[in-house]
Amino acid sequence: LIMNYLDGKNFSEEKKYIDAIFTLSGLSECGKSSAGIRMASSPFEIKRYKIIEIEKEMMSARGMDISSGLKDEHFIKLYQDKSEDVFKEFILRLIVHLKEDNIKCVSIESLYRAPFGSFLKREFGNKCANIYIEAPIEIRARREYNKKCYEAFEKGISGISYKEVLESVKMKDAFKESHKASNCKEIADYVIINDEKKDLEDFLHDVDVIVSDTIKGTQVSTCQVMRSSTK
Repeated sequence: LIMNYLDGKNFSEEKKYIDAIFTLSGLSECGKSSAGIRMASSPFEIKRYKIIEIEKEMMSARGMDISSGLKDEHFIKLYQDKSEDVFKEFILRLIVHLKEDNIKCVSIESLYRAPFGSFLKREFGNKCANIYIEAPIEIRARREYNKKCYEAFEKGISGISYKEVLESVKMKDAFKESHKASNCKEIADYVIINDEKKDLEDFLHDVDVIVSDTIKGTQVSTCQVMRSSTK
């Protein structure tokens, strides 16, 4: 199925369509969605995609039944071919959607496979920015707790306890760590430290800087760690 999809497609030519590609990785509630939304609202017209959207498309093309939800076995089967043809197929499918919208810049949210990020960097060079967002678990759990409380208030129901939310975040972290999601930090071009010292305005400013540097081609050659500004 992979070869059937790639057959007749010149990846080297097709990838030239993309002007900029960003990946967003990090553990649960670190700020990936906020970064993706910020990019989507930028004047550079960056299309926001969650990586799972394209993965589901690829799974369906392989005849996998995902109607009852995604399971580990689906991802194992999808990526069982260790060759980079799987990554190429992902990008080619992504380009089809971008062409439909006449957009040439894209962010891929929730990257959890470091080899894919490395592949993108090799293929796209400075047109690619792999971004890892780091935040302490207590802060991430507090963000999730506040969101759950707001949702409960909107629905007029009782909220969930902070302890329950903290345990839920720990479980999500354990799942992502089992898939070596933290390895994405090692291949990142930018690491944003999104801790208690950084407010939302500073965080979004960091995202804007990364977008501008990538599109203008002014990325630094080594990983840039973006910490809180001194106020």
